[in-house]
This record gives sequence, C-alpha cells and structure tokens, in this order.
Amino acid sequence: MKIKIKSLDKFSQNYEKVFELTKVIDLDEKKEYHYSDEYGRCKIVDYNDFVEIYRRGEINSKQVFKVSEHTPFIYMTKQFHTKYKIFTKKFEKENDKMTLEYDIMDDDNVINNIKLNIYFMKK
Repeated sequence: MKIKIKSLDKFSQNYEKVFELTKVIDLDEKKEYHYSDEYGRCKIVDYNDFVEIYRRGEINSKQVFKVSEHTPFIYMTKQFHTKYKIFTKKFEKENDKMTLEYDIMDDDNVINNIKLNIYFMKK
C-alpha cells in the first residue's frame, strides 16, 4: 500500500510525493499509517474525529488536527525548536482520501495556511 501526500500553502509552495507504507495498524479506536519521507520516519494516526501526524528524524514534529480547535504543533530541528498552534478549518474523509485545511499560528498571528490531501493508494 502507498500513500500520496499533497499540500499547498499560502506562499504557493506545492508538495506532492508518493511513499510506500511500511506498517498499517488497524485498531478499534484508531488507525496508524507508518512511512518514511526525506526528513525522517512518519506516522499518521487517524482517530476518526481527529488526526495526529508525527515525524522523527532530521525534522521532528507533532501536529494535532481537531476541527475548529487550537491544538499544539511542535517543530524541532538541530538548529531550531519552537511551538506553534494549529487551527483546523476543515477535516474530511472520503473513501481513500483525507483532506485537512489549517492555519499555523504563532501566538495569535497566522503565519501560514495549508491545504493537505492524503491519499491511501491500494497499488
């Protein structure tokens, strides 16, 4: 199984890549998708009504997405360590696609807004 990550931010930075899933864990309360990208090992945890995305490696991050809520976003590299907030404007799931639209905030200032699509591909 593969996963395609596609995003666009307010600076017109497009990202689109396909990754091989290394592990899928399907439990009653959540589903986990594990893969590696160019920055480290990644994990998407789908809890039905919210999502967490983790990365560990060259970039370490934890993002929590809950609709209409401010949630923590931790971002760390060797040179940089900061905490932001995420405000999730949209969270939709349909078939094999997940869509998130969110703002990244530093205090009360929006520093970026992102549209993220995650496609779960059987082949």
